[in-house]
Amino acid sequence: MVDERRLVTTFLELCSVDSEPCRERLMADHLIALLKKLGFEVVEDDAGGKTGGNAGNLTARLAGNEDLAPVLFCCHMDRVVPGMGVKPRREGDLLVGDGTTVLGADDASGLAAILEAVAVLTARGGDHPPIELVFTVAEELSLLGSGVYDLSRLSAPYCFVLDASGSVGEIVLRAPEHVKFRAVFHGCKAHAGFVPEQGISAIQMAAAAIGRMELLRIDVDTTANIGSISASGPTNIVPDRCEILGEARSVDRGKLERHLKRLTGAMEQAASEFGGKVEITLTTCYKTYTHSEEAPVVQRAARAAAALGVPVVFKATGGGSDANIFNDRGLPTVVLSCGYQKAHTTEESLPVDQLVRLAQWTLAIIEDR
Repeated sequence: MVDERRLVTTFLELCSVDSEPCRERLMADHLIALLKKLGFEVVEDDAGGKTGGNAGNLTARLAGNEDLAPVLFCCHMDRVVPGMGVKPRREGDLLVGDGTTVLGADDASGLAAILEAVAVLTARGGDHPPIELVFTVAEELSLLGSGVYDLSRLSAPYCFVLDASGSVGEIVLRAPEHVKFRAVFHGCKAHAGFVPEQGISAIQMAAAAIGRMELLRIDVDTTANIGSISASGPTNIVPDRCEILGEARSVDRGKLERHLKRLTGAMEQAASEFGGKVEITLTTCYKTYTHSEEAPVVQRAARAAAALGVPVVFKATGGGSDANIFNDRGLPTVVLSCGYQKAHTTEESLPVDQLVRLAQWTLAIIEDR
């Protein structure tokens, strides 16, 4: 039986460990100690060196009945900024921070649930499948850690990623492809007071382009956003350079390609009309995937939830996860919701009953035959 007090204590301890992207060393060391205490063999890879961080991805394996296929879970160790100096606490039936940082339930909820499920399993004794775990770094930086992870370390037929907002029992079947773009507009300098007509304003070009873009919610499958616009210089000089950074996402690759064409077209048209030019760079962060409800990895998660009496809900998401990388490389991977709310904000919270249910679901997945 899941021990609520132990589970909550583990969760609060994990949230208290500093672990922003590329700064996961303390979290990795903390988890290595906990995993070894549970009997896992743990290996750390060189992802830190490849991503500019101070820790690598962790791969852990707990021996079990080798006649059974291993069960694989994945979570990420980092959390979004501001994620240092977190002061988590239990406030009635809710787990919260102090409002100055994120709580870190994304993804400490998954980490704590896995550790608790294994603690229950080992204390109970008896037969169980081998358990494999992957804890990644820099997930919040467009999946950098899983992007350099070597899947040949694993032998499980599929993977469960505990990393989504929403009620426990929700299973993500579709996730988007994510493309970032960088556009640098080049104009011509001129004195803004004496001969402004001789200048070409890069800021004006960028503003005209943005004004023609369709942004935010495009349709049920597609989104787009401008995250930043930057230029600097004195007010008496027409600016000759302006940079914008943005992104587009869609679970439909065709829709994504068409919308990116419209976005780049708006930028190129604005530059041409003003007599300047624009350099556009597109970078695919990760690719889309779709699972059917009948997929073995989906069915195992659904059976385990149903066995607990937890309502099963299939859904799509607008966010990426390590599952995007694993699916693209041929490892069927499904994302499970963890019960947290308002992720990536200083109002993030997690109901205690959702955390308990997540640990129960994790245990039920391991025990499902």
